[in-house]
Amino acid sequence: MTTDTQVLEQEVLDDNKEIFARIVKELEGSDFEILIASSWFTDDELFEIIKIKAAQKVSVKLIIADNQENQKLDFEELIILGASVTKIKNVGYGIMHQKFCVIDNRIALHGSYNWSVNARKNNHESIIVTNHEQTVASLVANFNNINQKALQQRNEMIKPVEEKLTAESKIEKHTAKEHAISEFTKVLDSMIASEIGNFDRAILRKQGYERAKFNNGDHQVLTKSLDTVYSVFINDIDVVDDKKRRLITKIDEQSIKSINTFEENLNLQLQTAESEAENGILNAKNKLISIKSDVEKNKQYIESLKNIKILSHEKIISEFKEKIRNAQRDFIIPKFKWYEFIPVLIANICLITYLFIFYSSACYILLFAVEDSRAAREAGLDSLPMEIFNPQALSLTLEKGGSGFIFILLFVSIPLFCALLKLFTKKAWVIFVMFIIGVFLIDTAIAYKVSAAIYQMKYDAGDINEVWQFEKAFTDPNFYLVFLLGGFGLVMLKFAFEKLISIFDERNPDVATLKNSLLITQMSEDVRQEEDKSLAVKEEIYTVEGLNLGLEAQYKITETELESTPNKLNMLKEIKKTDLITGKQHIRDISTIYKSHVENDHLPISIDALNDRINIFLEGWNDYLHEEYAIIKATDKSKEAFGTAINWQNDKTKLSQIDKRVKL
Repeated sequence: MTTDTQVLEQEVLDDNKEIFARIVKELEGSDFEILIASSWFTDDELFEIIKIKAAQKVSVKLIIADNQENQKLDFEELIILGASVTKIKNVGYGIMHQKFCVIDNRIALHGSYNWSVNARKNNHESIIVTNHEQTVASLVANFNNINQKALQQRNEMIKPVEEKLTAESKIEKHTAKEHAISEFTKVLDSMIASEIGNFDRAILRKQGYERAKFNNGDHQVLTKSLDTVYSVFINDIDVVDDKKRRLITKIDEQSIKSINTFEENLNLQLQTAESEAENGILNAKNKLISIKSDVEKNKQYIESLKNIKILSHEKIISEFKEKIRNAQRDFIIPKFKWYEFIPVLIANICLITYLFIFYSSACYILLFAVEDSRAAREAGLDSLPMEIFNPQALSLTLEKGGSGFIFILLFVSIPLFCALLKLFTKKAWVIFVMFIIGVFLIDTAIAYKVSAAIYQMKYDAGDINEVWQFEKAFTDPNFYLVFLLGGFGLVMLKFAFEKLISIFDERNPDVATLKNSLLITQMSEDVRQEEDKSLAVKEEIYTVEGLNLGLEAQYKITETELESTPNKLNMLKEIKKTDLITGKQHIRDISTIYKSHVENDHLPISIDALNDRINIFLEGWNDYLHEEYAIIKATDKSKEAFGTAINWQNDKTKLSQIDKRVKL
């Protein structure tokens, strides 16, 4: 349970990004200890953070499953930095499936989240973050228990291996010295065997044939024949003086030759070792220079990230936050801008008046001008002005009755409605489309009809002889004049009226609040984007710092190897010198022993020489059997003879009846 002074903090996270961010936050905030138990650990970003903490002398202890996936990261780098890494092997069908982390013995994170890239990017995970003392203590105890069991399991596995290594260490290693001595001994044995073991193989084979023939191939009497072969063999070992002198000379010659060969081989090995050491030193120095250069480049890059990118993002974030704070303050109604309002109001009144008069004139021309002009001409009165601006248009229309005036109002309202559409809708595309319709389509149609009416009046008056046609509108100045005067007035009214509305909107608290809310939302999104960019830069810094830690560890290892290379070479030279001295002495001693054996008729000879004679004798025995008997019977008798020979040799050996000079 938590103490009275400690506030219980417990939170459930089920968003992978939030889980990862929380793990990063807690790891970076660790002061003295990090305990991690995770079945799978493949997240290189978390790995780099842990390396940084280990380099900062934070105690890092890690337990992971010993599986193929967990070989993707080089945990040896952590060990070099002083961390503890325990890999748990599967036992039967069970696996290490823990997923928790305890930091500074104060906070625990546990749940389904493995410290893997897959968990961060793909899986659906959840964890609990808590500072509950009992939970934290329980997880720490669990961690230590797992570690202890893993240690016991490892000791049980190591013990037989150590016993095996101890047994193997008792076997003498086959060095160059032992090889030279062994070869020298083999040469001497071969030389002695060739000198004293010469015999006529054909005669011995014939003797085997004759003995088999004399005894009808009876294997029971074969032992006596083998005794005879053995006696002849022993007699041949006794060397005469001439052979002794020849053998002693050959032994001396071979001794000198073997010593020279041995010395040449050792010198060659030393030269090779020196060359390899020189190359190793050169490579190590180059590697140190390269590593140091890479570390410096990485440090400069990290500094540039911190001093340029991070500061830039933080500055932008600070500016946005300041703007947000300003925008969140209470709305204050600004002073009324009379200096803007009065001119804008006058402009709107003038433009509306202008458009009303203009479109009234156009309406009269469209509806009544042609007929009134004809009526005046028939009555002998002055014809009406044939202009787009008729100063009498409104009064003449009123003379037509109330319906004429109403029609003028409706006629004028259409283009005005298109210009002032912002009063009725806030949709920009609707405003734009209707304005285009009002300015271009309606105004174009009015211009066309007005120019056609004026043309008709001129035609009726006899001023023009050609009948009106559609294409004449594009050459008639009245068409363009009506279009421009009407369209320009509508455009100006649109802007003037929008300005008038904006003056009042600026003093409208509801509009200002809406703008502020939208502005705050946009700036908050900008802040989030900048924070993401800043976080990405920080992650890049962690990655580069992790690379530097690895490079620095490699630097230390390479430096140690470089320092130890001369000592290793000197040690090797001393060993080779000792081998040379002792090897030469061994060869001389062996040579002396062999010469003594020769002089005292105690020549050592291999049992193989005796076996060779027995085999030749048995070949002759076998020749007779296959000559005398059928194949099956001959084969059976041959097996019996071979078995008898084996038993004879075994009996001789057991009863110590083999001459001591024969090496068994």
